[in-house]
Amino acid sequence: MNNKFSNEKILKETLPKFEDIETSKLNRKYYSVTVISSIIVFFILSTILGLAFNFLDFDWFENYANTIIVLYLFIWLLLFFYDWISFNRKSYAFRDHDVIYKYGVLWQTTVLIPFNRIQHIALHQDFISRKFGLASLQFYTAGGSTSDINIHGLTLDDAKGFKDFVSKSIEKKK
Repeated sequence: MNNKFSNEKILKETLPKFEDIETSKLNRKYYSVTVISSIIVFFILSTILGLAFNFLDFDWFENYANTIIVLYLFIWLLLFFYDWISFNRKSYAFRDHDVIYKYGVLWQTTVLIPFNRIQHIALHQDFISRKFGLASLQFYTAGGSTSDINIHGLTLDDAKGFKDFVSKSIEKKK
């Protein structure tokens, strides 16, 4: 029996850097999905607020109506701008043993989940995404919601393919 124990020092320069992995951007159609969803929310919220201010007696509103409306529209424009930046900062990569997801506007967050930590994979399609042929993959882990990944903006075929790939990789390791 020739089992020599080894405990060599590992230099940080020799460690692989997952941050340098080339990632794929979300499908461009997904930005259209986010814009359409935001516009729907905008019109619903605007209608509710308009009806509330019309039927309820807000004396102060008449004095500040223009300012409030301009501020309301400005906030929505900022949200659309934020969505655009956020969309362009999201990316993902699937490797042999893990999935990587990058996101964040002000701070870039990178989440890496080894396949052996994934407990469940769900493929989702909402009404608008379905019209664009898009889906999202959600990876659940035992670590709770902070360690879960939800990758939006995948084509349905890609989402099914990635789900099958990860599921088969997990099954091989069992």
